[in-house]
Amino acid sequence: MNTTHTTNTMSPLEREWKTLRIYLFYRLILSISLLTLYLLSPSTQHLPSESQWFVLGTTIGYIVLCCYQCIATRKVAEIGKLQVFLIVAVDVVCVALLEFINSPEGSNLSILLIVTVAAGSILVVGRLSLLFAAMATWAIFFRNIEQAITTQHLNSEDFLQSGFLGIACFLTAIIAQQLANRLRESEALASSRAIEVANLEELNKHIIQRMRTGIVVVDSNYQVLMINDACWRLLGMPEIQSHTHIENLSPELSEHLLQWKESNHYRSPPFKASISGPEVQTNFTLLKSGADSEVLIFVDDNTRMAQQAQQLKLASLGGLTASIAHEIRNPLGAISHAAQLLHESPELASEDVRLTEIIQQHSQRMNKVIENVLQLSRRNPAQPQIINLHQWLSEFIDEFAHTLSSPADIHFQSTRTATECRADPSQIQQVLSNLFINGLRYNEKQTGKRELWVVADISLQTEQPYVEIIDKGPGIPEDTASKIFEPFYTTDKTGTGLGLYISKELCEANQARLDYIPITTGSCFRITFSHPGRQTAL
Repeated sequence: MNTTHTTNTMSPLEREWKTLRIYLFYRLILSISLLTLYLLSPSTQHLPSESQWFVLGTTIGYIVLCCYQCIATRKVAEIGKLQVFLIVAVDVVCVALLEFINSPEGSNLSILLIVTVAAGSILVVGRLSLLFAAMATWAIFFRNIEQAITTQHLNSEDFLQSGFLGIACFLTAIIAQQLANRLRESEALASSRAIEVANLEELNKHIIQRMRTGIVVVDSNYQVLMINDACWRLLGMPEIQSHTHIENLSPELSEHLLQWKESNHYRSPPFKASISGPEVQTNFTLLKSGADSEVLIFVDDNTRMAQQAQQLKLASLGGLTASIAHEIRNPLGAISHAAQLLHESPELASEDVRLTEIIQQHSQRMNKVIENVLQLSRRNPAQPQIINLHQWLSEFIDEFAHTLSSPADIHFQSTRTATECRADPSQIQQVLSNLFINGLRYNEKQTGKRELWVVADISLQTEQPYVEIIDKGPGIPEDTASKIFEPFYTTDKTGTGLGLYISKELCEANQARLDYIPITTGSCFRITFSHPGRQTAL
């Protein structure tokens, strides 16, 4: 979900169209006003009948042309110079005719031509604006020249007034053209800057969407404004709609956000947003000062930090555990050997034979714990490689079935024969062996059959390959499911509590994740591998 910003900036073409529409609307009102004045003004009654009909026809024709040009401009994609020239020419001719016929003394309609020249100069680029000024000046001097020819008398005052109007037309054309050019330059600069900002915004969105760190932005009402793909996947790919509340995105994240709002020094602990998802760590910050500010939330995958912490812990405890294991193993071997010799003694009472068997049984169990601890402390770094998951699992299941002391049915299901993953085959083999043995044992206890189901596929949402090991055993209670990966935790009297812990450690060393998936009947353990082309932790 991304934020979208809409701007009200207008393109140069849209602004010119708006200016042209305003001017067309002005012409239509002007033509209707001239007709109204003609019909209502008493001065028009003194004109000869021929002049009255000419004025009436001119104003009606002006209205018709204005209406036609208003309609015609709607069908034109761009504003052309010819179109503007025709509009200006109609205005100049009509105003000049009305000014000429209205009265010998004039009616000062020529001053309207200044508006026409200004509008035409704004709408066109180049020297055509000077032509508009020249046309308007000719129209202004037309009545004076005609009167001078017919009456053989030159009215210097009228010529002077017309001259000032002509100069005003040229000055208006020059100033309007300069202002229009500067406005176009400013619009071009603003348009280029807007394109650069839009490209930069698009680049930022692309970078945010490609980031491995999850990012969420929420407003003061806890509505989600933006979320990138990484965060969406880390939170278990919830359904997101418009104005989604943060609680619908993740109840745990919403709770931590509320606590951080109460205290800015609050640091949220790692949590799981989904059953099969990774453990995540969140950090909060305000985008700006103020109580109504949006909150920027960083959601990080805690797997890598947990791996680094685990490596440091194992590095510091490796030598100590190895030394302690060796020190315990030596006396434990002596105890086990002495118990075996005592068990073989002919003078041993029958009731004491059981005691020697208990000593040997628990000595073997302690020795198994020591071997697991030594194996954990001496674990070699993973050497991952690209493997075909379908082919490798088929071969492993066949080899595993031959190593069993009693036959078992292992059902393998995989529809994607070309699925690849990156992992160390020997270490993943150790993980699968442990999960297979546990699954067969618990399935046999519950159903009496040594049976197991293995499913290999690719998640359509995360595009990550995974393997599921499913049994029909008694399952794991909900209150203990969170503890099964802790070291030395076990519900089996003969178990060491290190099998699942070591399996999870080996998966993390291979940039994979081992999760317990609750199902209706039995248990399901899922190994989720990283993308084949990536070598970073999930």
